[in-house]
Amino acid sequence: MPTIDDVSRLANVSRATVSRVLTGTRGVRDESREAVLRAVEELNYRPSFAAQNLASNSSSYVGMVLPANETALSATLLPQLSLAMKSLNKSLLIQYVTAAADYQSAIEGLQHQCVAVVTLGQHSADMASNVIVFDEFSATEQAGGYNYAFATESACRYLLGKGHRSIALLIDGEDDLASQQMVEGYRSVLQNYSLPFNRQLMVKANNNIEQALLTLINSFTQYTAIIARRDCHAAEAMRLLREFNIAVPQEVSLVSLEDSPLASLLYPPLTCIAYPTEQLLERCVQRIRALIDGRTLFETESRTFTGRLVARASVSEMS
Repeated sequence: MPTIDDVSRLANVSRATVSRVLTGTRGVRDESREAVLRAVEELNYRPSFAAQNLASNSSSYVGMVLPANETALSATLLPQLSLAMKSLNKSLLIQYVTAAADYQSAIEGLQHQCVAVVTLGQHSADMASNVIVFDEFSATEQAGGYNYAFATESACRYLLGKGHRSIALLIDGEDDLASQQMVEGYRSVLQNYSLPFNRQLMVKANNNIEQALLTLINSFTQYTAIIARRDCHAAEAMRLLREFNIAVPQEVSLVSLEDSPLASLLYPPLTCIAYPTEQLLERCVQRIRALIDGRTLFETESRTFTGRLVARASVSEMS
């Protein structure tokens, strides 16, 4: 049985273009549309029943694919998104993935039975027309979503204003786009303040946050503050620092770029540059509504969202 990939190869267009033609979405060039229709006829390709429902906008579902490690974001986002979908008379189908390689197959599994599929991460040109990236950031100037570079700059400037000069940066890993933006913002502030860049203060979690933090704690590198992308990483830092009799915030201050419900429950409560969930959710719902109404999904916005400072007790002023 021919698949959408077979149609894509024969027509020499992307899967997203095939999907747009089959769902009747505008914005496809005439020659590409004709090539797809010829390939469909030659291969005798028949979209699934779920895909036909999608084309007629009769699907009752909106899908969402989430990394299994995004527990804090899930706890904040899913209740709000579920309520928003209820107001649109849609139900939310959620699928968690544990590996990056499973992401695309999870999206493909949902996109033909849902009017829209929401996911996290980087936008790809090969994505089908009904796939929406919730936090659409990239390393290009066309980025949208949470501006991790600006958030990191804000955290650094806040700590510098408290007298800190040796600040460690805790990122997920070198290949992670959000982490790359964090490094960009970190380097920018150091340069503006004529402070040296110390690679030993770059801490990479690499799926083993405890080991990464122990490496920092056991090093001879001096630091008085840590900026973490995630609240759970900041919480782990608090735990390990406490085990080594290092007081927070008297000896080491902590700032996160998330502000999940966990942040205010920690002791001391965690200072954050808050992730703009509400703003991103509003944009996401607008896009879903456009798909439900049969309107062409607008192009990726260049607008980015900046988090706001939530000052709590995890940062102290240097004497």
